[in-house]
Amino acid sequence: MHITINKGLDLRLAGAAPDVRLDFVLPETFHIRPSDFRWLKPKLLVQAGDRVDIGSPLFHDKADERVVIVSPIAGTVQEIVRGEKRVIEEITIARDVDAPTERAFHFDPPTTGDDVRKLLLQNGLWPCLQQRPYSTIPNPDSKPKSVFVSCFDSNPLAPDINVLMRGKEEDFRYGLKMLQLASDQAPIHLCMKEGADNQLFESVENVQKHYFSGPHPAGNVGTQIHHIDPIDKGETVWFLDPQEVARIGQFFSRHILQFDKTAALTGPAVKSAGYFNTIYGADLSALLAGNLTQEDARVISGSVLSGSKIENSPTLAFHDRQITVIEEGGQREILGWLLPGLKKWSLSHTFLAWLSPKRTYKVNTSLHGGRRTVMMTDVYDKVFPFDLMPLQLLKACEIKDIEQMEALGIYEVDSEDFALCELVCPSKKEWQQIVYEAITELSLNN
Repeated sequence: MHITINKGLDLRLAGAAPDVRLDFVLPETFHIRPSDFRWLKPKLLVQAGDRVDIGSPLFHDKADERVVIVSPIAGTVQEIVRGEKRVIEEITIARDVDAPTERAFHFDPPTTGDDVRKLLLQNGLWPCLQQRPYSTIPNPDSKPKSVFVSCFDSNPLAPDINVLMRGKEEDFRYGLKMLQLASDQAPIHLCMKEGADNQLFESVENVQKHYFSGPHPAGNVGTQIHHIDPIDKGETVWFLDPQEVARIGQFFSRHILQFDKTAALTGPAVKSAGYFNTIYGADLSALLAGNLTQEDARVISGSVLSGSKIENSPTLAFHDRQITVIEEGGQREILGWLLPGLKKWSLSHTFLAWLSPKRTYKVNTSLHGGRRTVMMTDVYDKVFPFDLMPLQLLKACEIKDIEQMEALGIYEVDSEDFALCELVCPSKKEWQQIVYEAITELSLNN
């Protein structure tokens, strides 16, 4: 199936990662954060001073103790960091420097979906899966109507999936077979970019293949689900990253548990961008040291549009595959709106930079305007490729009108699907946070 996305926006930023490897030695300190897993309420299973191995349970979900988050490395629990109301914010682990970064397991090859699910749950691989609606870890008892693997990313400065997947081709193919078992033979959809190098994904059998063209958010899984297999109330769709598919395949084919990942360091505030190999939870301070244009630059796990700001020790969130660094803004500009703005991006062609369509921009965190009440405008329709009414849905989310949200298609979207609406919003509304809070309210009522 070929699908063309006509509504959207490609934000051309400076700082894309070239196909080069950055020198990064695994650090001694790892930080595991429960906040990487949406709505998971952790019940701690370790204490400071405990020894852990790869795959050792660190905490499980209070709502379902079968959903376990495990240690990605062998070492010693150094500290349990708690926030307000003693909420667990971080588990700090000191890595055994001489210990291997993978662990071998012995088990009989699974023959049923229940066998696959049980092994995924026991060894901390179940969180590799996410579900729509809500973008949470799936209920282990749920039966998805389909499984989506997005094989390209259209976010600004997104890494090349082919670079991320080098050396993982066979594990990826085997992982898809295990997903077919785990999902009770639900159809698996591979979504690829039209005209890209899709040799790995096109070689896979017994899956449905789709090709997307057009601007961002063509690479968002929400856009792909909407155009291929839309979700209604009561339905569930699984989705996951190609690297997570390969991780599952490696576990079942070679009986090896490993939480390594290839990611990209990008952004206009980075001196030398590129790709690096890491393990989930690794402290990336050494990677960033001396490689930023300013000390107080904003480090983001994920894309500049929908990633999360890293407040303390920089780590890559569990489901992310890029680190983006941009300059902090807030400085006043003399005659800012009166200057021609040859280096400033604007959707409405306010500045003359639009005369150079291939120009890349060095953005910062400045809002370039004040917050105000919602304006009736059609600007959202220009960047929102869903067959829904974005302004009406956003207003329903803001007042948390559940009936109206359901009528307008809230089950098909998530907060990241409104990142472009937030970018172009003349009212400077934080639409992603508003949608997130509305979906949280919705989940509590279902």
